[in-house]
Amino acid sequence: MNRIDCASFGILPGRDITRDLYALFCAHPKDTQFVFDRGEYFVSPQFSYDYRLSNTDVLPQRKLGIWLRNMENIVLDFAGSTLYFEGQMQPFTLDHCKNVTVKNCAVDWKKPLVAEGIVRSIGADFVDLYVDPVAFLHKLQDGKLYFDSGNNEWSSLVQSSIQFDCNTRTVRRDTGDRFRFSSAEALGDSVYRMRGKINDNSAVGNIFALRHNARQHAGVFCEKCENVLLEDITFYSCGGLGCLVQFCENLTCRRVHFLPNRAAGRFVTGGRDDGMHLTCNKGTVTVEECSFLGLMDDPINVHGCCVTVAEVINARTLRCKYEHPQACGFRYWAEAGDQVSFIERRHMSSVGTATVAAYTLSDTYQYFTLTFDSDLPAAILDVGRDSQALAVDNLTHTAAFVCRNNRFGSCRARGILVSTPKPVRISGNLFASSGAAILVAGDSNYWFESGECHDVEIWDNVFTDACLTSTYQFGEGVISVCPVVPEPLTDRPFHKNIRVHHNTFDTADTPVLYAFSAANITFEHNRIYRSPAAEPWHPKAKGLIRFDHCLQGTVRDNLFVGPFSTERYEACASKDLTLE
Repeated sequence: MNRIDCASFGILPGRDITRDLYALFCAHPKDTQFVFDRGEYFVSPQFSYDYRLSNTDVLPQRKLGIWLRNMENIVLDFAGSTLYFEGQMQPFTLDHCKNVTVKNCAVDWKKPLVAEGIVRSIGADFVDLYVDPVAFLHKLQDGKLYFDSGNNEWSSLVQSSIQFDCNTRTVRRDTGDRFRFSSAEALGDSVYRMRGKINDNSAVGNIFALRHNARQHAGVFCEKCENVLLEDITFYSCGGLGCLVQFCENLTCRRVHFLPNRAAGRFVTGGRDDGMHLTCNKGTVTVEECSFLGLMDDPINVHGCCVTVAEVINARTLRCKYEHPQACGFRYWAEAGDQVSFIERRHMSSVGTATVAAYTLSDTYQYFTLTFDSDLPAAILDVGRDSQALAVDNLTHTAAFVCRNNRFGSCRARGILVSTPKPVRISGNLFASSGAAILVAGDSNYWFESGECHDVEIWDNVFTDACLTSTYQFGEGVISVCPVVPEPLTDRPFHKNIRVHHNTFDTADTPVLYAFSAANITFEHNRIYRSPAAEPWHPKAKGLIRFDHCLQGTVRDNLFVGPFSTERYEACASKDLTLE
């Protein structure tokens, strides 16, 4: 492998390196290690391209900074440098690359894309917030706060705001998604009276995460890549999803951190949305020794993308529709030879599989045609003729998931979402997520984040009493097996083979496991401690371990420590349960 000293090509700290670095990539697209002098570098949105990003607002063009296209056997070693970006843009884009390592850097904005406000006083319908004018440059206009993101881009607050406890730096109990500010007025000295219904659990000194901007770019975006390693990277800010990897094969994130830059006056916020969003990949996704704090959505989400059948054109051709407005128009949703599964949406049960011969995207983002290598069975065609009763999921674009030795600090919503039929191994992690710590999800009716799980093992993890302090969506248990199934059938559950063992739960009488539409679930050799952090509060729970429309569940050899007031077990429309 060739070694390039970037400084010898004029790529030096203190400069905007965007154009020079791209030229260097074009001259050395293969078998090269690019080594930087340690320092501060600046990257600007010099390029644009039509990328279709999963779970992101649709745009005709994305603004790009560091752009790798068709590169192979590449190492980017930033030697501990900090890279500063400006405004709405995508820091790293990897397109059709193989065997690429990006390592040893921090990603930040001088003008961060999430702001914070500190509570000075509280009333029944207002909260007074101090907003640091240096850390978060802002202005008041027409009763709204606007924040400067750089490049003369000003953006107003997203309605929903999250409150963090000033002492623990965790999301304040029972405040998740509870605050919607209707207006703002200036009180002087950078203090603003924010009108809206205020939760009783607010307190002076607490910190509000003030999201602004739109979800338009990822921190790292990878598409159609193989064998990507992200190592020793810290994200201090981001304008959308942190690491978005789609239609790739084999990804490793090692010591990738999403944290607030406290030296820059940021106490809790580390990103605007998800940390790692992994859509329609294959091979193995490995996340290890990473940490997350202050994200405004889930640290990790591994899933596919379900579509619906809009029309049966003939026995070999279907017209399909992307249903979610932030997950559509993909160029690589299917390719010749891919195997897809057909799902009856009411019960979320499979009605067969087929092999793709061709995928043709329409001129719009919403529709495409699928052609198959043989006639589809009558059972599939009959359901498909019932308007949008049939969903399609690409089984080839599904990845195994290994998640070990990570710290999931307090963030908005859940810790891990996982929806994949390939093996899932979650071990040795610490969870303090304010929603469910682990959500085994999957649906073709709401988010359309598909993935029937066949093999999930969760062991040797610690779930603190900071988990599930607010319900959010799917917050039915610390571990929540909760697919979206409109009409569940106990004899045909959606998920299968889930083993939860040798974990430690510290819970304030909150459900530790909720299982819905799942078969062959084992919960054993776990330790469940009664935390004194709060009284029982969960609005739906009657049991610490809950089964709903499940088949074959076993609970045994668990240790319960403390005076729980919640019942130990709860079962609804379930069969063949062994509860010890």
